[in-house]
Amino acid sequence: MSEPEPPSVLAYTWDDPSVCPFCMAELENPGEGFMTHLQESSVCERGFEEWRSSVTNDIGGEWSG
Repeated sequence: MSEPEPPSVLAYTWDDPSVCPFCMAELENPGEGFMTHLQESSVCERGFEEWRSSVTNDIGGEWSG
């Protein structure tokens, strides 16, 4: 059996919505489950905030959503 990945502020992967990309933990559901998980894991929450900030900076004023 493989060892679980330690939580990281850098995403391991973003290819499975039922798994947290920052710690690879299985989520109860892809939407609300991820947000609940972020409230429970400060490392994952920090990683998500850094990711979101990077996306916002990359997109700038080009994105209306």
